[in-house]
Amino acid sequence: MSTLDELINTTGDEAKDLIKTNLLELIQGAKSEAETVAKETGEKIEKWLVLKVKGEIDSDELEALLNSRRRTVRQFLNSQEISVRARLEKVTISLIDLILNKALDAII
Repeated sequence: MSTLDELINTTGDEAKDLIKTNLLELIQGAKSEAETVAKETGEKIEKWLVLKVKGEIDSDELEALLNSRRRTVRQFLNSQEISVRARLEKVTISLIDLILNKALDAII
């Protein structure tokens, strides 16, 4: 086994904890935000359908509201994707730092 392999193996528990903590936070945050958007979307659609049934808005207005909400949800999903990528990049950099610090400790 190479020295680099040995070095990486010594980071095992720290690396696992780092990944576990960050991924759990990421998943729980995304889940909470998605639930909020889904609930809000459902409430809005229900309200708009009631308005349509009462005749307070017509089909074109309903369609415009639904399209607007669709754009809002797409924007939310795009921002989630950017956030996830940034978080994964942070985890990756943290893992590299962990390994580099172990290497420096072994050298010094």
